[in-house]
Amino acid sequence: MPNRGPLQRLPAWYIDHVRKRLTKQDRSLMTRFLRWLTSRLAPPRIIYDRNGVSPYLSRWYLIGAPTMPDGSHPYESNGAPREGAVWKNKRFGLYIHKFHRGDDEQELHNHPWKWAISLVLTGGYIEERRDKRNAVPIRVILPWRFNFIRSGDFHRVDLLGTEAYTLFLVGPKFKGWGFWNRESGKFWPWREYINALRDPTAFARDNEQYPK
Repeated sequence: MPNRGPLQRLPAWYIDHVRKRLTKQDRSLMTRFLRWLTSRLAPPRIIYDRNGVSPYLSRWYLIGAPTMPDGSHPYESNGAPREGAVWKNKRFGLYIHKFHRGDDEQELHNHPWKWAISLVLTGGYIEERRDKRNAVPIRVILPWRFNFIRSGDFHRVDLLGTEAYTLFLVGPKFKGWGFWNRESGKFWPWREYINALRDPTAFARDNEQYPK
């Protein structure tokens, strides 16, 4: 049975109500302030989709930005840190995130930090998160709500509007991050997952090899 997306799992009247609120919020003082503030910060790191074409997330580093020894821009054109980038602050970081859209993949991912706290400032999203029974319930995260994310939490999000801003506080780096296949229950390290996306049959073979 195909997975029902989060938007299909919530009442249509509720989604319509929330989106009308967010349309009004798009003209709010907070939204205008964030756009003004980020226009005056150093250029963001832009993280693209799996094909490297469509912007997924812009990240402005308030604390913990990487640097290059020669002072040049520390990111490649696809948003990845350049070889030789130096991360001086390894204890924590503070970022402003702008989501341009939700997650493409139906697989859930964890994060490359031991812990993270997200405060939604504008916009909002529907979060799917794996629970202790490996079920995937959903919840709606609206402005001024916190989202606590540990290294072992796997989730994905779908935006309720056209964009969302969050304030994102992270702890020390965590190396074992990647994607969790809800059909097979298998964990894919992120590099393996990206390579598998280039092979359309990879996930089908995975589901056959690791059935629920």
